[in-house]
Amino acid sequence: MQIVTEGEMPKIPEQIENSNASPAELGIAVDIGTTTIAVSVWSLLKRKHLVSVAEKNAQVRYGYDIIRRISFAVRPPLTGSSAVVESGPSALHYCLISQLEKMFTKAIIEASAKLPRGYQPKISSMVITGNTTMLSFLCSTSVNKMAAAPFTPATLFDINTTWNQIRTGTVFDFCVELDNPTPELLQIFNSSSIPAETPVYIPPCIGAFIGADSVCAMIAAGFPVPGAKNSPSTLRPWESKVTAPLLVADIGTNSELCLYIPDTPEQPGKIICTSAASGPAFEGANISCGMPSIEGAIDKMSYQGDKLVCHTIGDKNPVGLCGSGLISAAAVLLENKFIDKNGIIIREKSKLGDGSSCIELTPAVYISQQDIRNMQLAKSAVRTGLEYLLEHTSETPVFCIAGGFGAKISLREACVIGLLPSQLEKRTVQLGNAALSGASALLFSNVLREKAAALAKKSVQVNLAAVPGFQQKFLKGIDF
Repeated sequence: MQIVTEGEMPKIPEQIENSNASPAELGIAVDIGTTTIAVSVWSLLKRKHLVSVAEKNAQVRYGYDIIRRISFAVRPPLTGSSAVVESGPSALHYCLISQLEKMFTKAIIEASAKLPRGYQPKISSMVITGNTTMLSFLCSTSVNKMAAAPFTPATLFDINTTWNQIRTGTVFDFCVELDNPTPELLQIFNSSSIPAETPVYIPPCIGAFIGADSVCAMIAAGFPVPGAKNSPSTLRPWESKVTAPLLVADIGTNSELCLYIPDTPEQPGKIICTSAASGPAFEGANISCGMPSIEGAIDKMSYQGDKLVCHTIGDKNPVGLCGSGLISAAAVLLENKFIDKNGIIIREKSKLGDGSSCIELTPAVYISQQDIRNMQLAKSAVRTGLEYLLEHTSETPVFCIAGGFGAKISLREACVIGLLPSQLEKRTVQLGNAALSGASALLFSNVLREKAAALAKKSVQVNLAAVPGFQQKFLKGIDF
């Protein structure tokens, strides 16, 4: 599965001097996304990346998005049935733990082959990032107050704990009481590749829907801490003199957007954050022929000689449409008048069994009228969030687009369909998996851990849905 795990590593302030680390000592960075989980293994001695493993988040069985999973977690216990059914929090927690344990084992086996002969791998440190909901499930903290306004998480993390406390749900005194692990899970625990007392750092979250993954992405993007002194002699190791605004967006099932506004002589800078519930369309879900970014997925389209031409990952026969392919298809169909600015199919219609319209991209893959509408809703959510943040700065920011979806899309096509404002196209840096890169840097740097805490403290979360005029802007943004 081609989940993007690479990203731009930030500069680490500390230098390696007389390190006592053994070549066998490894660190693991983890990014738990709503749709995908990525694990990266590093040599702590050499600061060298060894291997990455990525998988679809197994929690999708409980719902494709955060809202559905929170609803599953807060459901009342089932009664009147003799079947043994795990509670919502237990099911979500153990689902993550068992998947991580298996991913760790796979990653460590692959990493051990890259160690000097005679050394057995030893996991000495871990950093786990993710959005606030995923981290709550991981640590078995209640999400009951995240189901309705004012959306208050039980904790914003920024904690040091151990792997055993995480997997047993005992990180905090207020953790939700879990059901007993199943025999299968106990066996996984007993054969774990991770020593029980391995130290784990979980970076801070900003709010209910702006998680530690956003803080890590800010670190990867080089966000300064607002209010830093402008004199180079007074700057702390993580501070830099940045005069241009920075905007980072991690676009996915839950898109998180953060804007850094620089200091001025009149007032200190600030960081404004918001999130957009864009849904799973950009991940290839909720689309008729949607699929992850794996071999056979259409990731690029063009129109040549009056014919739609599809490019697939791995140059295999097309079997579906991934997120970047969806954006490309929409742009090509719009530019060549297969669909109009409202997204309505007007050319080369085919009919599905229910009578609804579609366009055949290949004999095996089509895009339906409903697929186009789902994509429009997703892109309007992101566009509305970006436009809200752009209203807070008079200068066009440097735009850092993060995540696997952002790494693969065509910026021109994203502007054609209105996903991105046109002024950002020439100001964009594609960071790859910035959350995982930031988490990886935190394996090596206490200074950057201090910066993470400072960035979270200085950031202001805005509930986009509560902003006056949001609904009108969202509806306006649906059309191409």
